[in-house]
Amino acid sequence: MQPTSSMNEEFLKKWQMGLQIVRPSIDNTSVSERKKAIKLSADIAMASLRKGTTCWSRALIQKTATEDNFLVRQMLSGIKEEALINKRLPKKVVCHRKIVRRSKKILRRKTKSACEEAAAKAKKLVKRRTQGLRNVVPGGDLMSNDVLLLQETLDYIMSLQTQVNVMRSIVDAAEAGTEQ
Repeated sequence: MQPTSSMNEEFLKKWQMGLQIVRPSIDNTSVSERKKAIKLSADIAMASLRKGTTCWSRALIQKTATEDNFLVRQMLSGIKEEALINKRLPKKVVCHRKIVRRSKKILRRKTKSACEEAAAKAKKLVKRRTQGLRNVVPGGDLMSNDVLLLQETLDYIMSLQTQVNVMRSIVDAAEAGTEQ
């Protein structure tokens, strides 16, 4: 699924607002500080597109609020920013350790056939890849449900695609302006 042009436009408006807010503070700074400010405003703009309806957007808002609370509040004005910044993220659900130990003991007792070994390897691979997703998606480590993690990942990817589309169009427009 591709992001719509209205998503691109809304992201661009929010991102421009963020850049206008941070511009006075980064005019006389290093390249790395400018890069950080640009990324921060892009992250907040991307999260504000979802208005805190997804776990990743709330996690990103809370993370960026610790870095630049003023910027977050300005960019989220009108979206109940106070509730989003202070909203607690769900705590990670961990299964009971006794159950895990007991199930491991049972698995050790049984001899595995080739199919069971293949299934165990596939399960291990899926678990490793799922953990990789949890590390990449903001707030992913707090999502205990794999289906929710996949939905959030798809939504996050679409938002990142929106960000890339807008930035690519800006670069293309700048290159077209220098050619003339």
